[in-house]
Amino acid sequence: MFKPYILLLSLFLALTTLLSGCATSPVNSSPSQKNRLTGELRATTLLKNKRWKLQGKIAFIQKTANKKKDKRESATISWQVNHEQNTQELNLTSYLGINVLHLKSKDTHHQLKVDGKEYHTRDLSLLIYNLTGLTLPIEALSFWLKGIAYQANDKIELSPATQLPVSLTSAYNNTFWKINYSHYQNFNGVNMATKFIIKKNGLIIKVAVNKWSLAV
Repeated sequence: MFKPYILLLSLFLALTTLLSGCATSPVNSSPSQKNRLTGELRATTLLKNKRWKLQGKIAFIQKTANKKKDKRESATISWQVNHEQNTQELNLTSYLGINVLHLKSKDTHHQLKVDGKEYHTRDLSLLIYNLTGLTLPIEALSFWLKGIAYQANDKIELSPATQLPVSLTSAYNNTFWKINYSHYQNFNGVNMATKFIIKKNGLIIKVAVNKWSLAV
């Protein structure tokens, strides 16, 4: 049975970023000179992005104590955000086609359906914590998945060859987060990662984006 903590994933893919296409070129490949942006220009371009959507697959791997078998869950993910209208909608669906999580937000009002139960809140992070026991930096993820910093102490490692993010580390709310990026593809003139590995306190989240849409 799909566990409620999968909610963490749904908001990730802040992946949690949206484009169209499949992952084809790895991070250490060299984008054409025409499509290459410096790290600073790329970040500036993406900060202007107001609408995005992603579709793909997500998997959770929760490390367990005493060397017991790791807990694994997986789903398809669809997440779209409109910063101009302050709305977002996120769906997690099992491979049997069963919707296990549905989130709709408008401004500070959030409607969440999990395991057939509906919740309403103005503090989404708190609700997620109460349901799952996990701290999820929703706003930060919408930056991190695009490979840009959310707060001043976020550290981004760029590939010397491509000027694309290889990893991002953050001490968000006194919790260490690390995101690795790979398999870049060009969308709307910007090279975006389509594969992510997100790690936090024994939790590993793997995201594979097969469709990105960006309004830049």
